[in-house]
Amino acid sequence: MPAKKSGKVRDKWRDKRWVVVHAPSVFANQPIAYIPVTDEENAVGRVIECTLFDLWHTDPQQHAIKLYFQIERIEGEDAYTYLKGHEYSREFIKSLVRRGSSMVNFIKDYTTADGYTFRIYTVTFTQKKINTSKKHDIRKVIDDVLSMEVPKLNIDQFIQAVVGPKLNADIHHRVKDIINVRFVAVWKSKLLSKKPLIQVQQGQQTK
Repeated sequence: MPAKKSGKVRDKWRDKRWVVVHAPSVFANQPIAYIPVTDEENAVGRVIECTLFDLWHTDPQQHAIKLYFQIERIEGEDAYTYLKGHEYSREFIKSLVRRGSSMVNFIKDYTTADGYTFRIYTVTFTQKKINTSKKHDIRKVIDDVLSMEVPKLNIDQFIQAVVGPKLNADIHHRVKDIINVRFVAVWKSKLLSKKPLIQVQQGQQTK
Protein backbone atom coordinates (compact mmCIF):
# COMPACT_ATOMS: atom_id res chain seq x y z
CA MET A 1 0.00 0.00 0.00
CA PRO A 2 1.31 3.50 -0.78
CA ALA A 3 2.37 5.51 2.24
CA LYS A 4 -0.06 8.15 3.41
CA LYS A 5 0.96 11.73 2.87
CA SER A 6 1.83 13.50 6.05
CA GLY A 7 1.27 17.11 6.90
CA LYS A 8 -1.70 19.30 7.76
CA VAL A 9 -4.46 20.05 5.27
CA ARG A 10 -4.58 23.78 4.60
CA ASP A 11 -7.78 25.37 5.84
CA LYS A 12 -8.73 27.80 3.06
CA TRP A 13 -11.36 29.50 5.23
CA ARG A 14 -8.71 30.39 7.77
CA ASP A 15 -6.75 32.14 5.00
CA LYS A 16 -9.72 34.41 4.28
CA ARG A 17 -10.56 37.67 5.96
CA TRP A 18 -13.92 39.36 6.14
CA VAL A 19 -14.55 42.84 4.77
CA VAL A 20 -17.52 45.19 4.85
CA VAL A 21 -18.68 46.21 1.37
CA HIS A 22 -19.93 49.80 1.10
CA ALA A 23 -22.21 51.44 -1.45
CA PRO A 24 -20.82 54.56 -3.21
CA SER A 25 -20.80 57.94 -1.50
CA VAL A 26 -24.06 58.95 -3.21
CA PHE A 27 -25.65 56.31 -0.92
CA ALA A 28 -23.69 57.62 2.09
CA ASN A 29 -21.27 54.66 1.89
CA GLN A 30 -23.85 52.45 3.57
CA PRO A 31 -22.73 48.84 4.22
CA ILE A 32 -24.40 46.42 1.81
CA ALA A 33 -22.56 43.13 2.41
CA TYR A 34 -20.04 41.34 4.60
CA ILE A 35 -17.92 39.00 2.50
CA PRO A 36 -14.84 36.76 2.84
CA VAL A 37 -11.83 37.51 0.63
CA THR A 38 -8.59 35.61 0.12
CA ASP A 39 -6.70 38.48 -1.43
CA GLU A 40 -7.53 41.95 -2.63
CA GLU A 41 -6.67 41.28 -6.27
CA ASN A 42 -9.35 38.59 -6.58
CA ALA A 43 -11.91 40.60 -4.62
CA VAL A 44 -11.65 43.73 -6.77
CA GLY A 45 -14.19 43.47 -9.58
CA ARG A 46 -16.63 41.33 -7.64
CA VAL A 47 -20.26 42.44 -8.07
CA ILE A 48 -22.56 42.78 -5.06
CA GLU A 49 -26.35 42.98 -5.44
CA CYS A 50 -28.91 44.65 -3.21
CA THR A 51 -32.27 46.38 -3.63
CA LEU A 52 -32.96 50.09 -3.59
CA PHE A 53 -35.17 49.54 -0.55
CA ASP A 54 -32.14 48.21 1.35
CA LEU A 55 -30.60 51.68 0.99
CA TRP A 56 -33.49 54.15 0.93
CA HIS A 57 -36.30 52.42 2.87
CA THR A 58 -38.88 54.88 1.52
CA ASP A 59 -41.20 52.90 -0.79
CA PRO A 60 -42.07 49.17 -0.79
CA GLN A 61 -41.91 49.24 -4.60
CA GLN A 62 -38.14 49.78 -4.22
CA HIS A 63 -37.89 46.06 -3.40
CA ALA A 64 -38.35 45.51 -7.15
CA ILE A 65 -35.32 47.64 -8.08
CA LYS A 66 -32.03 45.76 -8.00
CA LEU A 67 -28.71 47.61 -7.75
CA TYR A 68 -25.37 46.13 -8.80
CA PHE A 69 -22.20 47.47 -7.20
CA GLN A 70 -18.70 46.48 -8.31
CA ILE A 71 -15.82 46.48 -5.84
CA GLU A 72 -13.28 49.10 -6.87
CA ARG A 73 -10.78 48.97 -4.00
CA ILE A 74 -10.21 47.53 -0.55
CA GLU A 75 -8.82 49.53 2.33
CA GLY A 76 -8.19 47.50 5.45
CA GLU A 77 -11.45 45.85 6.45
CA ASP A 78 -13.59 47.92 4.07
CA ALA A 79 -14.39 47.48 0.37
CA TYR A 80 -15.61 50.42 -1.73
CA THR A 81 -17.72 50.18 -4.85
CA TYR A 82 -19.20 52.00 -7.82
CA LEU A 83 -22.57 51.47 -9.49
CA LYS A 84 -22.35 48.88 -12.24
CA GLY A 85 -26.02 49.19 -13.12
CA HIS A 86 -29.58 48.69 -11.96
CA GLU A 87 -32.75 47.01 -13.15
CA TYR A 88 -36.34 46.38 -12.22
CA SER A 89 -37.00 42.71 -11.48
CA ARG A 90 -38.34 40.65 -14.38
CA GLU A 91 -41.34 39.67 -12.26
CA PHE A 92 -42.26 43.34 -11.76
CA ILE A 93 -42.05 44.12 -15.49
CA LYS A 94 -44.09 41.02 -16.38
CA SER A 95 -46.77 42.09 -13.91
CA LEU A 96 -47.33 45.25 -15.98
CA VAL A 97 -48.15 43.42 -19.22
CA ARG A 98 -51.84 43.75 -20.17
CA ARG A 99 -53.89 42.49 -23.09
CA GLY A 100 -55.15 45.30 -25.30
CA SER A 101 -52.16 47.58 -24.61
CA SER A 102 -48.72 48.08 -26.11
CA MET A 103 -45.22 47.75 -24.68
CA VAL A 104 -42.60 50.05 -26.20
CA ASN A 105 -38.90 49.39 -25.58
CA PHE A 106 -36.04 51.78 -26.26
CA ILE A 107 -32.30 51.23 -25.73
CA LYS A 108 -29.45 53.69 -26.29
CA ASP A 109 -26.08 54.71 -24.80
CA TYR A 110 -25.61 58.06 -23.05
CA THR A 111 -22.61 59.70 -21.36
CA THR A 112 -22.64 61.80 -18.19
CA ALA A 113 -20.87 65.14 -17.82
CA ASP A 114 -17.91 63.44 -16.13
CA GLY A 115 -17.47 60.69 -18.70
CA TYR A 116 -19.47 57.67 -17.51
CA THR A 117 -21.21 55.94 -20.41
CA PHE A 118 -24.34 53.93 -19.59
CA ARG A 119 -26.60 51.81 -21.75
CA ILE A 120 -30.10 52.86 -20.78
CA TYR A 121 -33.14 50.65 -21.28
CA THR A 122 -36.61 52.19 -21.08
CA VAL A 123 -40.03 50.61 -21.25
CA THR A 124 -43.44 52.19 -21.80
CA PHE A 125 -46.81 50.52 -21.25
CA THR A 126 -49.72 52.29 -22.92
CA GLN A 127 -53.40 52.29 -21.98
CA LYS A 128 -54.41 50.83 -25.35
CA LYS A 129 -52.88 49.38 -28.48
CA ILE A 130 -50.93 51.91 -30.57
CA ASN A 131 -49.55 51.83 -34.08
CA THR A 132 -45.94 51.87 -35.27
CA SER A 133 -45.99 55.63 -35.83
CA LYS A 134 -46.95 56.31 -32.20
CA LYS A 135 -44.25 53.92 -30.98
CA HIS A 136 -41.72 55.83 -33.06
CA ASP A 137 -42.91 59.11 -31.55
CA ILE A 138 -42.55 57.72 -28.02
CA ARG A 139 -39.00 56.52 -28.68
CA LYS A 140 -38.05 59.88 -30.17
CA VAL A 141 -39.37 61.79 -27.15
CA ILE A 142 -37.54 59.48 -24.75
CA ASP A 143 -34.31 59.94 -26.71
CA ASP A 144 -34.80 63.73 -26.67
CA VAL A 145 -35.24 63.75 -22.87
CA LEU A 146 -32.25 61.50 -22.14
CA SER A 147 -30.01 63.26 -24.67
CA MET A 148 -30.80 66.58 -23.00
CA GLU A 149 -30.68 65.50 -19.34
CA VAL A 150 -27.94 62.87 -18.96
CA PRO A 151 -25.01 64.94 -20.36
CA LYS A 152 -25.78 67.65 -17.77
CA LEU A 153 -25.40 65.28 -14.80
CA ASN A 154 -22.27 64.07 -13.02
CA ILE A 155 -22.19 60.43 -11.92
CA ASP A 156 -23.74 61.04 -8.49
CA GLN A 157 -26.54 63.15 -9.95
CA PHE A 158 -27.12 60.54 -12.65
CA ILE A 159 -27.40 57.72 -10.11
CA GLN A 160 -29.94 59.66 -8.06
CA ALA A 161 -31.92 60.49 -11.21
CA VAL A 162 -31.88 57.03 -12.77
CA VAL A 163 -32.74 54.95 -9.69
CA GLY A 164 -34.97 57.65 -8.22
CA PRO A 165 -38.05 59.30 -9.71
CA LYS A 166 -36.49 62.21 -11.65
CA LEU A 167 -35.73 60.72 -15.07
CA ASN A 168 -38.90 58.63 -15.04
CA ALA A 169 -40.96 61.74 -14.25
CA ASP A 170 -39.23 63.79 -16.96
CA ILE A 171 -39.93 61.08 -19.54
CA HIS A 172 -43.53 60.57 -18.43
CA HIS A 173 -44.21 64.31 -18.61
CA ARG A 174 -43.20 64.35 -22.30
CA VAL A 175 -44.66 61.00 -23.35
CA LYS A 176 -48.14 61.74 -21.97
CA ASP A 177 -48.46 64.50 -24.58
CA ILE A 178 -48.40 61.76 -27.24
CA ILE A 179 -50.52 59.02 -25.67
CA ASN A 180 -51.93 58.00 -22.30
CA VAL A 181 -49.50 55.64 -20.58
CA ARG A 182 -49.88 53.31 -17.60
CA PHE A 183 -46.19 53.12 -16.82
CA VAL A 184 -42.93 54.46 -18.23
CA ALA A 185 -39.48 54.10 -16.71
CA VAL A 186 -35.78 53.56 -17.14
CA TRP A 187 -36.08 49.91 -16.14
CA LYS A 188 -32.40 49.06 -16.57
CA SER A 189 -29.00 50.74 -16.82
CA LYS A 190 -25.59 49.22 -17.43
CA LEU A 191 -22.22 50.94 -17.08
CA LEU A 192 -20.19 50.51 -20.27
CA SER A 193 -17.15 52.69 -19.59
CA LYS A 194 -15.83 55.51 -17.45
CA LYS A 195 -13.20 58.10 -18.37
CA PRO A 196 -11.11 60.15 -15.97
CA LEU A 197 -12.58 63.64 -15.70
CA ILE A 198 -9.38 65.20 -17.10
CA GLN A 199 -9.87 63.30 -20.38
CA VAL A 200 -13.43 64.55 -20.68
CA GLN A 201 -12.37 68.15 -20.06
CA GLN A 202 -9.54 67.91 -22.60
CA GLY A 203 -11.94 66.50 -25.17
CA GLN A 204 -14.37 69.37 -24.60
CA GLN A 205 -11.58 71.96 -24.95
CA THR A 206 -10.47 70.59 -28.32
CA LYS A 207 -13.95 70.83 -29.84
